[in-house]
Amino acid sequence: MSRRSVVVTALTLLWLVLLQVTVVTFLPTPVAVPDLVIVAVLALAQAHGPIVGGLAGAWAGLLLDLVPPAAGPVGGWALVLGLVGIVVGRIAAAARPGPFAAMVLLAAGAALAVLGRAAVLWFAGAPVGWAVLGLAAASAGYALLLAPLALLVVTRADRRPSAALRTVPTEVAGP
Repeated sequence: MSRRSVVVTALTLLWLVLLQVTVVTFLPTPVAVPDLVIVAVLALAQAHGPIVGGLAGAWAGLLLDLVPPAAGPVGGWALVLGLVGIVVGRIAAAARPGPFAAMVLLAAGAALAVLGRAAVLWFAGAPVGWAVLGLAAASAGYALLLAPLALLVVTRADRRPSAALRTVPTEVAGP
């Protein structure tokens, strides 16, 4: 990734975190709310591999840990999203999944992130019940719905032609 792409990605994740905690959290949904940040991190991990997935997950997780109404230990989200970003990036790099398998991998990663966050909270001493399994399933369902758009945006951003490819030759060689 170029420096410009890194800055745009970091600012996009910041914007998604702010959107998540100010708007999406208050949506009237039956079980859980869609988690835009998890979907974005996992889409980046699939498109760019485990290193970018881990770094994007750690950055987005740190933002989630610091932006109010943060709950739980600081670094919990950073740890979970970083690790899940690495795992999903490694699986995607090794398996090169097709479109449907990429969506399923993203949904499984979202469920794993919710379960990982519950594990961090449990280790910190917070009570965690069996309801977390329903939250993980709901998160996977929302991630499956958001996956096509997220994967499309991330892969289309990578396919922009570079400046060298956009130049038109002034002379054409003859036969």
